[in-house]
Order: sequence, then C-alpha cells, then structure tokens
Amino acid sequence: MKMRGQAFETMMLVISVIVAVAILGILLSFLGGIGTFGANAKEVLPDLVKKVSQRGYGVEVRGKVEFTAADRFYRKNAIGESAVAENNLDFFCDDDAICGDKSAPLTVTENSIVVNKKITGAIAACTEDGVEYHIFIAAKDTEASSEAEETCNLA
Repeated sequence: MKMRGQAFETMMLVISVIVAVAILGILLSFLGGIGTFGANAKEVLPDLVKKVSQRGYGVEVRGKVEFTAADRFYRKNAIGESAVAENNLDFFCDDDAICGDKSAPLTVTENSIVVNKKITGAIAACTEDGVEYHIFIAAKDTEASSEAEETCNLA
C-alpha cells in the first residue's frame, strides 16, 4: 500500500473545486441562454439605444421583454447614458394586439410608453444616420426587427 502526503490531498481538493466552478459556469450560461425569464424593459431600452448609438447605425433587437404594469417610459429613460438627444428619439408600435387605446396593454406615443397591463413583448432600436433613433414595440422580435429595418432604411 502506497502512502501519499498531505500535498497530494490538498491538490486533489483544489482540482475538485476548479472542476466544480467550471461546471457551475457552464450550467449558468446554459440557463441564461434559455431565456425563460424576460428581461425588464427598464434595463433593455437604454441598453439597446446605447448599443445602436455607439455603432452609429443599424438595429438592435431584444425579445421576451417584460413590461411591468404602471411603468412609464419617456425619451429620457430610453436614452440612459447614451449621447442621443431626447428630441431625436421616437417610440412606435403598429401591433394593435399590444398597443393602442387605454384598454390595450401598452399605450405608445412618439414621446412615451405607458404600461396599462403586464405584458411580454419585443423591442427594437434603430438608426440610419446616427442622429434620428427609433424604438419599436411588437409582440415578437421578428416583427419589431422588420419594422425597425424598414423605417431606418436598413432592409
């Protein structure tokens, strides 16, 4: 029978911890990719505008975005930390199922989004020239993306 020293046991413990952390990282990235939990619109709006403004053109889309009841979004909320001027940002929604009058889950005007009922939808932000920015709300990310590409002449 071979005897092993304390250093061997310590190294085995260290290796076990490294393997466990690696497995945990893989599992967390997998769970994050599933997307069963919607991101909050308060975080998504400024993030999308910032990404598009940094690039200066194009479209950024995010699906499965949760709009919480009684939330209100204005241009200044959507701009966040980006360098976009408030008067150069407009909100749009052509989907009558989620936008429209006060009985619809969302009331969208050029200046604001008012959440009447909790809903999950998609948001797309776009710009063609790096000056005028548009935010599109739709039921699905493909719809929001196609509206944004069409309006910003990127299709």
